[in-house]
Amino acid sequence: MRGPDMSKEQAEKRAKALDWLNILRREHPAMSKLEAIEKTAVRFNLSPLEEEWLLMESTKSESRNPKPETG
Repeated sequence: MRGPDMSKEQAEKRAKALDWLNILRREHPAMSKLEAIEKTAVRFNLSPLEEEWLLMESTKSESRNPKPETG
């Protein structure tokens, strides 16, 4: 998660934001992914680049852990 030019603080901020996003989505399943990402970006004061990273990471985690189909 931490790139060669990323500070420890930046890496920790991103990790906390990703954790919070996952909790938010689990607790509010009706909330869209983009709305949850926007709320997370505001809460953690993420830059547009960090917000884009968060979107990519959340998409990766979804592909690794797909939601079970209902029906």
